[in-house]
Amino acid sequence: MKKCFLFWMAAILFSFESFSQSSDMPTLGTLKKQVAELSDTARVNCLNMIAYTISITGAPGPSGFLMRADSEYSYASWAYNEAKKINYKKGLIDALLGEASSKRLRAFGLRWEGKTDSPTVIAQKEYLSEASALAEELSDDDELGKVFLAMDGLNKDNSSDFLKKSADYFHKAGDEQKEGEVCTWIAEGYLYKGFYEDAFEYGQRGLLLNRKAASDAKTKEEQDWRNYLYQQSLADIATLYKEAGDYQSSLQCLNEASQFGVERKTGWDMIGEKAEIFRLTGAYDSAFYFLRKQLKNNPDDRFTMRDIGATFLMAKQYDSALAIFMEVLPEFRKIDNANGQVLVPILYYIGSAYAGKKEYKKALSYATDAVTSALISGRRPDMMNGYELLSGVYHQLGNNDSAYHYLLKSSLLKDSIQNRQFLFRLNSYKKAAEDVKKAARVSLLDRDNKLKTVQIKQESRQKNFLLVLLSALMLTGFFVYRSIYLKRKNEKLKHAQLENEMKLQQMENEKKQAEFHQQVAELEMQALRAQMNPHFIFNCLSSINRFILKNESKAASGYLTRFSRLMRMVLINSQKQLITLEEELEMLRIYLEMERLRFKDSFDYGITLLNEINSETVFIPPLLLQPFCENAIWHGLMHTEGHGRLDIELSMKENILHCIITDNGIGREKAAEMRSKTAEKEKSMGLKITTERLALLNRQKGVATFFDIEDVINENGIVCGTKVILKISLKEAAEEIV
Repeated sequence: MKKCFLFWMAAILFSFESFSQSSDMPTLGTLKKQVAELSDTARVNCLNMIAYTISITGAPGPSGFLMRADSEYSYASWAYNEAKKINYKKGLIDALLGEASSKRLRAFGLRWEGKTDSPTVIAQKEYLSEASALAEELSDDDELGKVFLAMDGLNKDNSSDFLKKSADYFHKAGDEQKEGEVCTWIAEGYLYKGFYEDAFEYGQRGLLLNRKAASDAKTKEEQDWRNYLYQQSLADIATLYKEAGDYQSSLQCLNEASQFGVERKTGWDMIGEKAEIFRLTGAYDSAFYFLRKQLKNNPDDRFTMRDIGATFLMAKQYDSALAIFMEVLPEFRKIDNANGQVLVPILYYIGSAYAGKKEYKKALSYATDAVTSALISGRRPDMMNGYELLSGVYHQLGNNDSAYHYLLKSSLLKDSIQNRQFLFRLNSYKKAAEDVKKAARVSLLDRDNKLKTVQIKQESRQKNFLLVLLSALMLTGFFVYRSIYLKRKNEKLKHAQLENEMKLQQMENEKKQAEFHQQVAELEMQALRAQMNPHFIFNCLSSINRFILKNESKAASGYLTRFSRLMRMVLINSQKQLITLEEELEMLRIYLEMERLRFKDSFDYGITLLNEINSETVFIPPLLLQPFCENAIWHGLMHTEGHGRLDIELSMKENILHCIITDNGIGREKAAEMRSKTAEKEKSMGLKITTERLALLNRQKGVATFFDIEDVINENGIVCGTKVILKISLKEAAEEIV
């Protein structure tokens, strides 16, 4: 996944910023030509600039990293020798940091190949120790910030301390760009280990500074880096919302980051991150859609393959999940850097998949490995998940003492990670962010009003000038044409006044008539919604009564819980003419889960959004899709043999929302025969009301909104289900927003 790769790259590039960048950064070729013409400190600075430019130029991969490391070391060593001759201490610090970064590049290239090289780490420490002493001698806050930044990663136990010192020094030096970078990496480290309150503190600061830096960047290289950092900060805030369970706010942050990436052409579209939110919310079809789209663009992306496996896992398709996990596991073991960053999640996924298949001994092995690696690396979220998995596995194996032990550890760790202070601060930040956006909109409106006021004053002055000029002309001919002019003027004024009065009267009558028709249409629509809600409530209460009569108290309780949540949404949305597609789909999911519970999971369903529909900006009438799904379940799926399937597919074509509802039921003809043999001969009240609502909506808005029902015919010419095709023009949604 791109985010993981960029995180590794950021750790490398971050240590390369060993000197101040010019706003007019020259090219590598220009720098090399200038070296021979320069002398003294200018020559040292140019050599250090060449070393830095080499470090960030070129393709990734083991060979690319190793070649750049050798070339960077060559120029950094040259700069060091030149600075030594003239005792240029700042140049010495930058050269030492360049030599350290070249060793770090070499270590990264070797780690990519699954190798290690201890001498490179020792060399880094030696270079950084000398650079630190020189920076202390100069008392240069900016240089000290760079030194402590470069020390990050050499000692994982003190990594956050080095970064915090680096941020403090950059803050003292007034270097907000580098302070924003460091805050971002501190937030990443706290996220990695599950200290969300600290991650939020630094992530919020990093977001603010990186946003400003992205706007102020003046060179292409600098702008690309600042754009990435700003997107990374947004992704971190989205992660915090996700860990707090606020998936909607998380998705909003990801959408903002994605839009920023499109506008700035960064190439980071947040598809994988969005897919994770869809997976966590149970929208597996949408998650698969985005992940497969990403995999198509990069077929060798093993992180995307892992996420597809995780989606299969949550969808309880354990064999498909295990097949993917086992395929990518060897490569994850190879690239893992001994801290569990890459390996722990997939070990946990494999253990969960085996637990789902009830192969508990295999599950125990992988779960134990995952927890062990998480403990070594200090990854508290992974430790919490691993403890929970171990608790469940031990319970299934009959070892309830161990199950209770790990359940207790998981609960304590969860309380520590998701503490109330973190949730409170996150909610406060969310409210503050919304207030800032509102203030920005108000400020924009105020500025527009001021411009309009200035424009009106200018027009007024022009009119006054013309009036004065006209008055002068009128006075010139006043005595000549006085009597004729006054007479004609009075006649024209009276005539114009009469015409204006007649027009005003006519406009007033038309306005009252339009308001009357509007009120009639709204009352008719409200009456139809009022019919819909009692019909739906009657069906739900009948189902609950049936559970109670059968003494299925647990099912009745679960059904009643979902029913109460659905009724709350129905009561709120029934007062609205239009609601968002997201709200409609949320009500529909609750309803379908209630029907699955009532019919003992005799059917499955799927909801798919195509063409990347933004379900929060599309508006439709409330409870529009539910009657079609209810009709498919009651008259199609309930009477079919075998397991039922209901699919709802939504797409956008030419500003028309297409909704296709397909079931594998008995078809319309058999359903009609069965109704003719029973007392249930009346047409579905829900479909009847929905038909009337659509007819009224068409009459009220003047748009084409309709549906069609047809049988699904298989290759043998046999009816194998029913399809409803519903088309909704979005003209009414646009009018509602305006």
